[in-house]
Amino acid sequence: MDLGSSDHYAQILSIPLSDFSKIPHRIKKRQFSEANVQEFIYLLTQVICQEIYVESDVSAKFSTFMDVFLHCYNNAFPIKTVYVRDTIKNNWITQGIKTSSKKMLLLDNQRKTTFYKKGYEIYRAV
Repeated sequence: MDLGSSDHYAQILSIPLSDFSKIPHRIKKRQFSEANVQEFIYLLTQVICQEIYVESDVSAKFSTFMDVFLHCYNNAFPIKTVYVRDTIKNNWITQGIKTSSKKMLLLDNQRKTTFYKKGYEIYRAV
């Protein structure tokens, strides 16, 4: 692209992308429920630490400890694949708008009452 007033050229790259917002994607995560935490504590209490104490080198002791700890951790909190869908976040919808919307739906069901017009005006004002 010639800018006209310079000896440099701008570069434009256009990449067509399809809409991926409706395609669910997978993530891997661990579930830290109360039952899983209790299972982890139980597994740690069942570990015999004798093999850690037998080691003479500090690095070897730490490595053995981490192996035992990670074994309990991975058994108590296994990695699960979860399908998630991107959702559009409506941060502009305030609590007042949500409350007014619920009231408007209620008033819509009671259309013949005298409060309908006043409620509609309040909803529009919010």
